[in-house]
Amino acid sequence: AKTVIDVEADNVDFRNAEFLKTRLTELVQGGDKNLVLNLDHVNFMDSSGLSVLLTGKRVTEEVGGTFSICGLQGYVNNLINLTNLNKTIAVYA
Repeated sequence: AKTVIDVEADNVDFRNAEFLKTRLTELVQGGDKNLVLNLDHVNFMDSSGLSVLLTGKRVTEEVGGTFSICGLQGYVNNLINLTNLNKTIAVYA
């Protein structure tokens, strides 16, 4: 089963990145191994946001799980493609 996390923020940046990393880690420690981060409300992401995605990938893979993202909007979609994260993290519409 996959656990979907809805990010209810316009931005994923230095202000909320640590909270999101902690939340992803807590979910995995609580037994949720397959996470999907829903970014359909997110219009902006900086390097801290990319770090959240890499953390999600790392903590799920450490327990044999999967990490994916969905709902990418314009800027965030371009950023994910420019950084080639779409090659290492599964992206769903």
